[in-house]
Amino acid sequence: MAICPEKDEAELHEKEAGHNTGGCPDKSPREETNDLPSTYYKENPNRTPTKNGPKKKPKFKVRDIYECFTGHDDHAGCDVNPDVPACPDGSRPITRQIYSTKNVFVRQYQYCPGDEPPKDLPKEGFVEQIRITLEKFRSFPIKGSNVQSSPNKFSLRNGHTHFWASEETQEFNSNLSGSDVRIKAIPIQWNWNYGDGATRNLNFPGEAMPSHTLREETKTSHSYTKTGKFGVRVTTLYRGEFSVDGGPWEAIPGQAAVPSNTLPMDVWRTKKELIAND
Repeated sequence: MAICPEKDEAELHEKEAGHNTGGCPDKSPREETNDLPSTYYKENPNRTPTKNGPKKKPKFKVRDIYECFTGHDDHAGCDVNPDVPACPDGSRPITRQIYSTKNVFVRQYQYCPGDEPPKDLPKEGFVEQIRITLEKFRSFPIKGSNVQSSPNKFSLRNGHTHFWASEETQEFNSNLSGSDVRIKAIPIQWNWNYGDGATRNLNFPGEAMPSHTLREETKTSHSYTKTGKFGVRVTTLYRGEFSVDGGPWEAIPGQAAVPSNTLPMDVWRTKKELIAND
């Protein structure tokens, strides 16, 4: 991911700066340095380099956050914001914030899994920090959702079979470089496959409805148009967060897709017959 060289420092500090900055004019890139953007030196005069003598190379650190998720179930987040496009893998971009070692905010930008950092960022000078990569996140034993139906494993052709899945935030503990690291796997999407060729992606798992009948359509029901035996499953997408030694929770780029159990469904048809009374 590249930042257009002609963008001024105000643009580099925009909170909503997109992760895709295509359309840059075809100009030769500016020379890369190992120093922070000039705004850092404006905010820290004692760090301003002099003409005589080597530049001081400040150290800085990063923090990754999700701006699309607030922790409130009733908040739709980036799903309804057309200015925050999804990443190529379907996940939402991460906002990376850069601070000095004295916690002075420098800048931030958004990126997707696999994106290259902006070209004007220094290649050196970052404080060594524990990070959880997407590959590491996916290596944890994240459990898939449990699928259930009403009626249980049975339906009638053209009836509305109600399905729902479990929703559970899972937590794992790890020890990395002598630090205690906590990892959360938070479910955000349920991709259904009903076994008859029909699929549907939902951002909620549904819930049990004890009084449901086959005549009632629900937000998570499905109607089979043919009889037979089918296997229903759901793939749950999880986003990740991690915390080091009790510190703030930080986002993990990308998501883990975990398949569920397969629920067998036996679909029958009804047949009307006339029966004589004598």
